[in-house]
Amino acid sequence: MKGSHVKFALYIFALIFPVLSSWAAQQPLIELGDPSGDDHGDGTLIYPRRADFKIGDLDLLQLKISRDEEGFWLEAQFKNPVRDPANVPGSIGAESLANFARKGFYQFNIDVYVDTDRINGSGNIFTLPGRHVRIDPAYAWEKAVILTPRPELMRHQLLDALAEQYPGRDTGKTEASIDHAIFFPTRIQVRGKSIAFFVPADFFAGSDGSDWAVTALVTGALTTIPADLTLFPSTKQPLERLQLGVMQPSTGQPLDTFGYSGAPPSPVVDMLGISKEQQDRQFAAKEGLVGVAWGAHALNGKSSAVSTKDATVTEQVSSSSYNAKPAESFESLFLPGNPVPGQPKVAIPAETSASVARRLQALQQLFDQKLIDEIEYKEQKKRILNEL
Repeated sequence: MKGSHVKFALYIFALIFPVLSSWAAQQPLIELGDPSGDDHGDGTLIYPRRADFKIGDLDLLQLKISRDEEGFWLEAQFKNPVRDPANVPGSIGAESLANFARKGFYQFNIDVYVDTDRINGSGNIFTLPGRHVRIDPAYAWEKAVILTPRPELMRHQLLDALAEQYPGRDTGKTEASIDHAIFFPTRIQVRGKSIAFFVPADFFAGSDGSDWAVTALVTGALTTIPADLTLFPSTKQPLERLQLGVMQPSTGQPLDTFGYSGAPPSPVVDMLGISKEQQDRQFAAKEGLVGVAWGAHALNGKSSAVSTKDATVTEQVSSSSYNAKPAESFESLFLPGNPVPGQPKVAIPAETSASVARRLQALQQLFDQKLIDEIEYKEQKKRILNEL
């Protein structure tokens, strides 16, 4: 009997040892704190009136970054527990939202714009469509990690909008350029108030995370594709129309999105690392947003109160204003030799037809894999076919 107990204990140890070894192999890089109670954007944002949204749900308190032999883990902690989509009905009948938001969360997106070279002005200062903010040049980014409840769909929407805006551009090169700079995590773990997401080491192209800066933003998440109900053609470019999974605020106190009073604010609900007063001022003044930094180049900034055992987090306030049109900046992500925005579009019927075919095929795959519902499928298909 005693021997059987020993064998059982060894069996259990063999099962959990790989998990413990993996956990122990993670090396912490940084812990970045954020004030509580600042989940209001510029101070005017009001939570949706829906019963499943409460103040604190999108209040980011901390971002931890660690590394193992495969890549990087980013872990965000919120004030309230992360809500499970399994408990929320979807847009069609009584079907659970978890059938489409399969990653264990649904309320928010987290954008992490990473400045890996720490060279002032080197990199990108725009944010993805739907955010309507820009980043201070001192924190210009080379890599963006976009956590969203439906990553496959958001990537497809972004590529589709780029194909629509630049029909003469090689689709394969555009896709390679976007994937080189923007990563949508699919390996996600939700635990209580925390959500962790994995980014492969290859995405950061050899940068080890010891001397980075990040600008991290939280927005309310859309889990369906908004229907285009406009009767007249829009004068906006596709990237300007694209919400890319972000709730856009509406005046008053709406049920299903964030509300506001006064001037229309950015949809960003919370931002990592600065005080409530600084956050309110930066958003209200439409300044370029500042990030937090650690490592050798962090000493170039003004030291803030946020610190860790091995590094001091810095912040640097700039008066540079942002431009809310990402369409004007996406050319910085494209490979050399492609046309730049602002030049006349060249109509190439054969390439356009091939591009439409590829996009329809990708859309069909999303539908077949049940990553989008029938309404979303028909809406996207109609928009793509209208380009022919």
